[in-house]
Amino acid sequence: MLDKSSGTLTGTRGREGRLFQTRSLASVEGRMSKISFSKLLHVSAAHLGRILILIAVLLASAPARCEYLLAPGDVLEIEAVGIRDLRHRVMIDLNGQASFPLIGDIKAAGLSVAELRSQVKSILSTKAFRPREIDQQGRLVSRDEVITVSPDEVALTVAEYRPIYLNGDVAHPGAQQYRPGMTVRQAIALAGGYDTMRFRGRDPFLDSSDFRGDYYELWTEFAKLRAQTERFRSELEGKSELGQPHLGDLPLPSGVVSNIVDVEAQRLSVDNSDHQKEREYLENAVQQEDGRIVTLQHQRETEQKNADTDAAELKDLQASFSKGLVPLSRLSDLRRLSLFSATRVLQTTASIDLVQRERSEFARRLERVQDQRRDKLLTSLQEADVRLVTVRARLQAVGDKLLYAGMVHSQLVRGAGGEPDIKVYRNDNDASGSLPADEDTKLMPGDVIEVRLRLEGLTKLTGSGSPTTRGEGQNDEGAPKK
Repeated sequence: MLDKSSGTLTGTRGREGRLFQTRSLASVEGRMSKISFSKLLHVSAAHLGRILILIAVLLASAPARCEYLLAPGDVLEIEAVGIRDLRHRVMIDLNGQASFPLIGDIKAAGLSVAELRSQVKSILSTKAFRPREIDQQGRLVSRDEVITVSPDEVALTVAEYRPIYLNGDVAHPGAQQYRPGMTVRQAIALAGGYDTMRFRGRDPFLDSSDFRGDYYELWTEFAKLRAQTERFRSELEGKSELGQPHLGDLPLPSGVVSNIVDVEAQRLSVDNSDHQKEREYLENAVQQEDGRIVTLQHQRETEQKNADTDAAELKDLQASFSKGLVPLSRLSDLRRLSLFSATRVLQTTASIDLVQRERSEFARRLERVQDQRRDKLLTSLQEADVRLVTVRARLQAVGDKLLYAGMVHSQLVRGAGGEPDIKVYRNDNDASGSLPADEDTKLMPGDVIEVRLRLEGLTKLTGSGSPTTRGEGQNDEGAPKK
């Protein structure tokens, strides 16, 4: 913030987030801008000399003083040489005030140590007091003489800075005593280093073995499901060979992947062969029923002719019997023969109807076998896709657990991109905010450091279910390197 009355720039942040109290060169430029160039050409040499002297004085006062500004929570210590009563420690309160003996309350927040020291020396140099000492009876009594304190005899220092606070994936989160020049790396070291044990009550090394077994079991199941879906699609498209299931990018041994593909290829061959045999059986059954129908129809035609002949003969014989030309026994025999012929025609007709029904049933089964197979394949493909989504989610969860549990108790096991995320939250007087940081960032009193370990290094899945490109932090089997 620019103070127009004094021409200084206060509350400015440095590279490390410090607050500086700087006399800005902008104030010099502001003052010089009031003198127009046209007027400088007409002033006398004496005036020009005075202007140059003024500029030199302003430039001499311009260099910045990079000093820490006090804030509530800092502990100050004052003492004077040879005067024990003046030795005193005081903490700057929430209002920014510091209470000193013989001085009273002074506004300390926002001032540098040198500025506050100058004020204290200036005030004490005007004070006179009687020093106290312990007599022979052990009582504290005042001496008769009155003394004053020279400014050179007064010392004012910061006894304790405000603590810093660490939160997140460190072994011992909480407050840490600040030391001038402290970095994030040093603060994390004082907090016991990186740690994830506080989030878990079990041994991460034992969990790592269990998670690793689950991890590769899920990858094997994932590979089987991918191969099955490819087999279902090949059957739906009527292919005799299995398509490419793209399993080479999975973190599994090549022998395991090859066995999975071979098994699915054999199952495709068996399913196609079984389906073809079923179709051939039904087609042959339909053809056989067609042949039976043709044979029975020829048989019925023959039997119908015989039945018609027998009926005509019976009619003629009845006419002759009515004239008394033939005996009754001959008429009875011919009547039985005619009735038998008619019965044979009816039986053959019934057989034809039965065979036609059987033929229709075989034809219907032939039509349904393809539809039923397609419906079954679509259902199986849908179920396999749903299981793939489930396995993909479980893979990601178990992978995160595996990496999380595999971290060393107090130090982060780093692979590629394993640097932690660090943020520093700073609040100095009226200036506050957050800034990204790394392990070498210098800290200031009162900083809050948030540390988060990144879960990287395991195989990640894309939206289509394929794993991402294997990074440098993985070994040949897709697991994070140790």
